[in-house]
Amino acid sequence: MKIVFRTYDSSYYDMVCYFLINLSKDNRTHINWNWARWEWMVFHPEFQNNLADRIGLWFSSTSNELVGMTTFDHYFGEAFYAVKKGYEELEKEILGYALNNFSNETGLGIAVNDYDSHTIDFLVSNGFVMNDNAENILESNLESNSFDYSLPKGIRTKSLNTKTDLYKHQKVLWEGFENDGDLPDDEKTINEQKRMLSAPHLNSYIHIVAEKEDGEYVAYCGCWFNSNTDYAYVEPVCTIPGYRKKGIGQAVLLEALKRCYTLGAKKAYVIADQSFYKSLGFVDHSHFHFYWHY
Repeated sequence: MKIVFRTYDSSYYDMVCYFLINLSKDNRTHINWNWARWEWMVFHPEFQNNLADRIGLWFSSTSNELVGMTTFDHYFGEAFYAVKKGYEELEKEILGYALNNFSNETGLGIAVNDYDSHTIDFLVSNGFVMNDNAENILESNLESNSFDYSLPKGIRTKSLNTKTDLYKHQKVLWEGFENDGDLPDDEKTINEQKRMLSAPHLNSYIHIVAEKEDGEYVAYCGCWFNSNTDYAYVEPVCTIPGYRKKGIGQAVLLEALKRCYTLGAKKAYVIADQSFYKSLGFVDHSHFHFYWHY
């Protein structure tokens, strides 16, 4: 087997997306790391873009097909890796690369599906131990879902306008996730916000906001769908204080899911374990524990 290793640059962006799309088709044990999580991460303001060239990619030398990868998750200290079926012999090399390049002062953590005995055994044999950190994946069957919702008077749902609503989008995220201090409006922050909304597969039709009559956004749901898959990915959902417990968060989520369904999505996934999602028809799909190398 002849393999070529390369470090990541932006010319490989779509290749990684489709590697992850095909991975989720073949193996739902990796549904926590799908193409949409990759896109959300790479264009997120907190992603350390100056370190992106540390992401490792492995290619077949005969077909130039991407057959293995490893990346950090926003920051060093957590990583993801995967190989295409039939290329499992690359795992040790890829894991070694992740340990050498993505560890921080506390080591390296990798989230593994509880049913993925192969990866668990492989990590344990290489000195990893399970800790208490975990991720839970919820799934919604959109084909049997009800998308009905109601809104308080004076509130409406609509698509996010990624060109003109930059500041309002930034504000709903800042307040919705209860960040401390005043909303930053410096040039660096604005440019990061522009970058987040410039993600190449972001479809503003399925990014839904709840808007007051004066134009202020009070809730937001980001949703991601690619027609090469059968699922939507939810990230993020927030409602600003003062407008919670009014059904507005439910409304933006259900409107986003309804639109994803009209585009061809049959399922939706979210990394969460809150009753908010379960009350809207999401059920447990899979559970991941972190295995840590100290």
